[in-house]
Amino acid sequence: FDLTCALAQAPSIPGVEHVAGDMFIDVPAGDAMILKRILHDWTDEDCVKILKNCWKSLPKNGKVVVIELVTPDDAENGDINANIAFDMDMLMFTQCSGGKERSRAEFEALAAASGFTHCKFVCQAYHCWI
Repeated sequence: FDLTCALAQAPSIPGVEHVAGDMFIDVPAGDAMILKRILHDWTDEDCVKILKNCWKSLPKNGKVVVIELVTPDDAENGDINANIAFDMDMLMFTQCSGGKERSRAEFEALAAASGFTHCKFVCQAYHCWI
């Protein structure tokens, strides 16, 4: 789902239905929802609101797939993923009021506060976790 104005430019993909919605008001029902680089723009409180709206719109076995950068607990000197994470965190700090990059523990806390009982980090694609 996305805002109506964004859907006008969405590509046609077989098996995918693009639906209009506002994540802060009401999320359209669906079996799966993808939030790609969305949560890092918002405060923890806003993230919980977004995730609760998603949770309410999912069927029993539905899923929310979050694709975000995850800050490492410990970073070694020269770790490119850690450098990207901390650079992006500074960008969120300066460009988004309350936005930030989060650790695994912070994402797990957001999921729990939103009603989700499971939070899995499935794989890493470059510097983003799915």
